Amino acid sequence: MDQTHTTWGIHTHDNQLFLAENVIAIGWMEFGNLREHGTTREEMKTHYGEVFLDAPKGAIPTSAGQLYRFSYEAQEGDYVIYPSRIDRMINIGKIASDYYYEKKAEAGPYRYVNRRKVKWLKHIPRECFSQGALYELGSAGNMAEGVCTGRFYSGSFAGKERA
Repeated sequence: MDQTHTTWGIHTHDNQLFLAENVIAIGWMEFGNLREHGTTREEMKTHYGEVFLDAPKGAIPTSAGQLYRFSYEAQEGDYVIYPSRIDRMINIGKIASDYYYEKKAEAGPYRYVNRRKVKWLKHIPRECFSQGALYELGSAGNMAEGVCTGRFYSGSFAGKERA
């Protein structure tokens, strides 16, 4: 992976959505369109506290930070790593769009309304990664910035992009 783009890790409960629709997505439907509730972390923390009244005070910065990173820090061209539970693959892609709010998803089972399009590049069996890399991928939050280096993976990330 090149050094000019950030690598992000993301998890989901809807294993079909990401690969079938070529997206990454997060929920928090009650928060609303992320871009309509602030352009700074502080504004997002304030809105998060107003919407999720029962949220522990210590959890607000972490949750609002994930929303901020997804909507503002992640950029087109950045890499995304998504470990799929159903087929035990590590999926690597590039973010292919700006953030958008998918209103149709409000009726879905997981309500992943906050989205970005992704071009999936590789689907690699978990067995190709070291145990340390798998622990890191599994412990990341919903939208976590990470570093992916060759020492964790026994193959090459270089190669032809998939359609």
